[in-house]
Amino acid sequence: LIDRRSTAALPLAEKAMALANESGNPKQFAEAKYLLAFYHCLVANNYDAAIELCNDALAKTEPHNRGDVGYKLYMTLGNSYQLKGDVFSAQESYMAGLKQLETRAELSTREKGLLASFYYNVSLLLSQSELNLCTEEYLQKAIQIYEETESHFRLSKSYVSYAGILERKGQQDKAIEFLFKALDLDTKTNDVYSLALTTANLGILHLRTHRYNEALIYLQEGIAYYQDKQMAYETGMVKVAIGETLFALGQKREALIELKESETIFKRLDNKQELCNVYGLLSKFMEETGDTRSALFYQKLYTESLKSHFDIEKTNSLTRAKKEFESEQREKEALLLQQKNEEIKSYVHRLEISNNELKQFAHVASHDLREPLRMITSYMGLVKKSLNDNITEQQTEFINFAIGGAKRMELLIIDLLRLAKIDANTKVEPVKLKNVMTEIGLNLDVLLKEKNAAIICDELPEITADRTQMLQLFQNIIANGIKYNESETPMVKVTCITKSNEVEIAIADNGIGIDENYHERVFQIFQRIQTTREYSGSGIGLTICKKIVDGMNGRIFIESNVGAGSTFRLVFPATILV
Repeated sequence: LIDRRSTAALPLAEKAMALANESGNPKQFAEAKYLLAFYHCLVANNYDAAIELCNDALAKTEPHNRGDVGYKLYMTLGNSYQLKGDVFSAQESYMAGLKQLETRAELSTREKGLLASFYYNVSLLLSQSELNLCTEEYLQKAIQIYEETESHFRLSKSYVSYAGILERKGQQDKAIEFLFKALDLDTKTNDVYSLALTTANLGILHLRTHRYNEALIYLQEGIAYYQDKQMAYETGMVKVAIGETLFALGQKREALIELKESETIFKRLDNKQELCNVYGLLSKFMEETGDTRSALFYQKLYTESLKSHFDIEKTNSLTRAKKEFESEQREKEALLLQQKNEEIKSYVHRLEISNNELKQFAHVASHDLREPLRMITSYMGLVKKSLNDNITEQQTEFINFAIGGAKRMELLIIDLLRLAKIDANTKVEPVKLKNVMTEIGLNLDVLLKEKNAAIICDELPEITADRTQMLQLFQNIIANGIKYNESETPMVKVTCITKSNEVEIAIADNGIGIDENYHERVFQIFQRIQTTREYSGSGIGLTICKKIVDGMNGRIFIESNVGAGSTFRLVFPATILV
């Protein structure tokens, strides 16, 4: 009944919906929703209601609970969007159903018919949108299946559509040949709907080939059926063609009446695509009749409609491209994860072994490696003591070199351990930097007194960090500023600037400064500044500082020149503020 556009279908569809709700069967629910959506699309021309029903059925049923009706829901959803003039949403719906069917290994006769219908609708959609991409290819696939399954009703519609393709390619005679093939099928099956569709298209083709009298006869035959069955979209389309035909025959007043009636129909259907075409024709015909004011009015509507349609298509195109890209990316990522899964497991296992070896190394470094150094220092002291007054100046110098080397080696091992432990067992908590600076002052008390130095500190914020790391970070930089300093009164000044998205802490000294060539190198392990004096240290302190700052998603850099002091700038994201 719905296929024949009969309003008698509605009570049956509503009864089916009531029974489905009572049964609670998901498949019956989807089938009943589909019937109501199909009715609203093809008979009532209420496309928004049809779209809502289809989306509701698809959202509330799992794919395995829908069966064949899932394909029909996508088909009806696509039909509804197409009749509203929403090309991209229609194509998305058709392709969703088409992809599901094409992946099936074997298809029943019914499923083959559905597959052909998808091919047919996609072809028709691409043809109407003037994209003309694979239009003929999809339609030929549909025709092949319809001929195999002897689906005369749908085969007739496909012949009509193919005639349209041939007409656009300039093959008018061949197009008319296919229309008469369709008419022959319709006559044999006595299908009044197909007869109306074919005769209407014969009228449009005769209009395009300027055979206006024949066109008017065919068009009037087609519209009689559409109006009787209250088929709004089809009526509107044929009225446009009748309007063009009457205008060409000189019946201009009657032509404008037909076009304005089609305008009313497409406004009610909210079909912006067909409205745009009607506005263009009305503007053109009004101008030819000398009604420039009305022509200008419709030209403005035509221009606005074109712009709106372009904006919608552009937005939909971008959205669709984005969705397809994201979907492809997800598929690629899933495949990559699947392929790499075993590698990741193997890597994790090797990493666990490596971590255990590192822990063992830390134990060896902190105990076993330092023990021989302590023995060297101890026994060299005993050697020096045993020689007593008999020791020469050269021997004393050699022994001091050995003891000094052992102590430097032990200090180097301690610094390496500190560097290795930075990322281990961190404890992030609120830290008052003011308190940290107070503790640093106590730790460096001896150095400050020896060098007659001072630390000046502005107000510093409370941040979220590891307290021990903050102590290491600031103490390393401040100690360097005092140690690498030949001023009579060494001074280190700590300041803080809070910006909208960053916190910058500057640590400036009046020391010997750092050559520009070393600004990056000093943060590398074992890199030390070349100076005229020899300063103690392993060259790891600033490496530790950089590792701490990097771990907090911050940046550390130097502003300095030789003899002009140094300023270390620590820049952190504002999110560290408490």
